[in-house]
Amino acid sequence: MAEAPAQTPLSTLRIDRSAAPLKRHRRMRWLIPTVLLLAVLTLLGVSLSRRAPTVHVAEVREPLPGEQQTELSAAGYVDSRRRSVIAPQIPGLLVDVTVEEGEPVKQGQVIARLDDRDARVALDRAEAEVLAAQAQLAASRAQAQNARRTTERTRNLAKQGVIPSAELLDVETAGSASQEELNAASARLGVAVRVREGARLQLSHTVVRAPFDGVVARKLADEGAMLAPAALEGTDLGGIIELVDLDALEVEAEVSEEQLSRIQPGQPALIFLDAFPDRAFSASVATVRPAIDRSKATATVMVRFQSVPKGALPDMGAKVSFLREPLPPDALDAKARSSRVPSSAVVQDGGGPAVWVVKDGRLARQPVRLGARVGEEVSLVEGPPAGTQVVVAPDSRRLREGRRVKVEAGSG
Repeated sequence: MAEAPAQTPLSTLRIDRSAAPLKRHRRMRWLIPTVLLLAVLTLLGVSLSRRAPTVHVAEVREPLPGEQQTELSAAGYVDSRRRSVIAPQIPGLLVDVTVEEGEPVKQGQVIARLDDRDARVALDRAEAEVLAAQAQLAASRAQAQNARRTTERTRNLAKQGVIPSAELLDVETAGSASQEELNAASARLGVAVRVREGARLQLSHTVVRAPFDGVVARKLADEGAMLAPAALEGTDLGGIIELVDLDALEVEAEVSEEQLSRIQPGQPALIFLDAFPDRAFSASVATVRPAIDRSKATATVMVRFQSVPKGALPDMGAKVSFLREPLPPDALDAKARSSRVPSSAVVQDGGGPAVWVVKDGRLARQPVRLGARVGEEVSLVEGPPAGTQVVVAPDSRRLREGRRVKVEAGSG
């Protein structure tokens, strides 16, 4: 009879629960960091999605007149063909200045007076010398006339044999001497008259007059100044005022010597003054100064206004556009020029052409009506005004109405 299997003690069938907490602890140790990492990534994604994107912008601009016809451009300054420092022709003490800065003057108008006391004394002396020379001339003339009559009578007597020939010779010699004295007196009178003319001229030089019509640009001296008769190089020594003819203004533009072959006298041009940035003035090339500045390798081109603009002044900054051909009649009319934007700023979608405008750091979609394409730009028949910032090459996936954006540094 077979033996029954041995009975297993019940104590050996107990479950060992000491290993379960250890496994759970290992799982929790990896689960918590994973959850935290997922939370951080989620927050980071939300933050990135809300962060203002950076955009590159350009400004809507009004095209400059003559852009398409411009051959080359140059910078320069306004100057006048007639611009002089007015100084007296003689040294002297300045006693009166009759004009002030900014005052218009006419040719021949008195602008200053010097102390004329010495000049008047010299003139009085010259007048007296003329009177003395005239009196001496009259006496010499009378003596010469008397000598001629005496010589004539003596010759008649000598022919009749009444007097000897030696006496006739003495009378003729005396007559010749009288005639020489008359000639000398006449010459002395001529000298005295010349001296008087010089004294009068010196007196007239004590009154300084304007040599041409103009405006007093600067007042260089006041009453009491002792003036020299001429100005020295680079200084205003002796100058009373600087006089400028504002009707003879032109622009001196500096052009590199490599570009001179592209400029000809009479060539049409446009002048843009820094003081009037929204205006352009018709002009033409007057002359090219026949000298090169070796330090800058440039030549000076004189560009003359077609009509000198009111308010233009010497030394104003200017830019000159030299044109290939004359402009059409309405080229300077701002109303005839449409604003332009880069072609890449225009988006085409179901709503029609539009641009993304940046205002106060937020986006706004603005519909536009397009005109002709000009190079890399397109003209706007209707759209935002000049100066408005628009997004260049906008990414439609990142842009939406009202979203805050950052403008890329250096754009606009």
